[in-house]
Amino acid sequence: MNIQDSFIKLRNSVVTISYLEANGQEITESYASLFGNAMKVLGGYQSQGLKKGALLVFQLKSIQAQITCFWAAILGGMVPAILPIGQDEKSRAYLHSVLATLDNPFIVSDLEGVTTIFENKLLMVRALAESTPGTITTVNDRDPGMIQFTSGTSSDPKGAVLTTRNLFEGGIASSIIVRENVQERYLSWLPLSHCFGFVGYHLVPIVNNFPQYIMSPLQFVQNPNRWLEKLSQFSATVTGAALFGIELLLKVGIKQQRAVDLSTVYICFCGGEDVNPLSLTSFEAQTAPMGWIRDTLKPAYGLSETTMGVAYTPYGWPFRMDYFLGNGIAIGEKLFFCDPDDDTIGRMSVGVLDACNEVVIKDLAGNILEPEYLGLIHIRGTNVMLRYYSKDSNASTGLDENGWFNTGDLGFFRNGWLNIFGRYKDIIIVNGENYLVSDLEKTGKQALPENTNLIVIQGKDRTTQENCLILFSDSKDPHTLTLAGQTISTSWQIPITWGVMIDEIPKTTSGKINRLALTVAWENGEYNNYDLAIPLGSSTAESTLHGTYKEMAEYWAKILKISSALIGPNSHFVFDLGGDSLGLIDLIHQLEKAYGIKMNTDQIRNHLTLKEMTDYIETL
Repeated sequence: MNIQDSFIKLRNSVVTISYLEANGQEITESYASLFGNAMKVLGGYQSQGLKKGALLVFQLKSIQAQITCFWAAILGGMVPAILPIGQDEKSRAYLHSVLATLDNPFIVSDLEGVTTIFENKLLMVRALAESTPGTITTVNDRDPGMIQFTSGTSSDPKGAVLTTRNLFEGGIASSIIVRENVQERYLSWLPLSHCFGFVGYHLVPIVNNFPQYIMSPLQFVQNPNRWLEKLSQFSATVTGAALFGIELLLKVGIKQQRAVDLSTVYICFCGGEDVNPLSLTSFEAQTAPMGWIRDTLKPAYGLSETTMGVAYTPYGWPFRMDYFLGNGIAIGEKLFFCDPDDDTIGRMSVGVLDACNEVVIKDLAGNILEPEYLGLIHIRGTNVMLRYYSKDSNASTGLDENGWFNTGDLGFFRNGWLNIFGRYKDIIIVNGENYLVSDLEKTGKQALPENTNLIVIQGKDRTTQENCLILFSDSKDPHTLTLAGQTISTSWQIPITWGVMIDEIPKTTSGKINRLALTVAWENGEYNNYDLAIPLGSSTAESTLHGTYKEMAEYWAKILKISSALIGPNSHFVFDLGGDSLGLIDLIHQLEKAYGIKMNTDQIRNHLTLKEMTDYIETL
């Protein structure tokens, strides 16, 4: 059984799928209608000579078009990749870097005027949809079903090749929360270019023949309360949210509306790099008057490489926090658990394992560890990708010889539940973007005397539980930390919050820098003394901009949660500062309220540097 089989079963289904497009248009069709439209697009693909195995890159604004073109590809044994739209110079550069990794890809688009943008073969949806129905090409379970790209600012895009069986297993695994003899109703605003949104809230209803409602992420960010309104109107039973979405809704303010009834929702999975318990409890408290049931929010853990699902908090259980002593934490060593107090570190558990995978915790030598020991999370199962895509047949697949995928995350098991401690080694995540700490450290050292040690780590603020970046050095000169922090912040457009002077850089037994020890010491409060810890946040620098540019930078800074001093006239909202399409819509909403204007979302995407956007708004 694979995902093609699941979709073919729906060819006569009257169950519906609804779309709320970015422009506010609402469309509903049956799965039978979706199947018929997908067959027409398949005919369009095949009329252009596309055959089984052809690579398709989607540049589609319409949600309905993304879904229809995806299933057309699946029916024809073709391999789609859903990517965010590239509409300006830098975003197109990222798109071209993805295209360069693929072997002879075709672009599928519904954007007018893009013919001159792409050198690759271009297929327009409007023409494809007018074709006569195509012919289904049977696929095998191990045939590639789609390529899920993971992005980062510090490395080339990686494409996880998910098989048709992987996609089916992703839908089955996430169906574990489906109640017996209940037709669940799924609603999501999460991007279809992200595995969380696509697998969790589109494939699961497909596999189970459940109704589903897909909102444009732009609709959510423009008015986060619309998510709650649509949950009520659709009588949704299952939904999901990234942590930043929960926090955006809290920031905007949850509207208490008598007409909104949230009592039908029984599961809302919450994913993200680092789930904050304070945000979850605040959200549930504020939505309770509208019928939201306590403990409906369920932390979960998944990756593109594992077709989303790995672990989830089961129905009927509250989320669980594990607290342990900060002293003596090391990879391969047992954690010492205790009640929470000022001397402990806390992490939220992500729950029990999906049935389709095995998960083990290993030390650095590859030995499997017992529960309550900290180590690297490895996953194997029918949901794990076939390989990373590469034109080079000798390139690393990303899996070891026994099929284990090393996630790069540190974690542990306790009482049968998986808990994520954080990332290991060289990657940190800021505003959803990946950065190599070695890149940041190299930048900081350029401004310092030779042989100065400089270490960047990511740790939690003990009060807010938010992530922050901390810079460590064994230099005795506070100016060293200030200068290095400002150099990194200016070059990479990310905030370095604290600088810490230490006597000696901790090392592992093998002589490598022990970043974990620094993270633990920070979170354990060992550097609260201001003689050691120096604030390097927004107070250390002022913006050099003036007038309307400075005013615009301040709006950007609030959305991106960075200092306005890090923003220059040529700073790009997405590629320089780590913003995304959801943050952009939030920014547009704020600017429209502040200036009393109406902005064209499509136009603003062509003016994504600070100077371009400021100059554009002054013409309105």
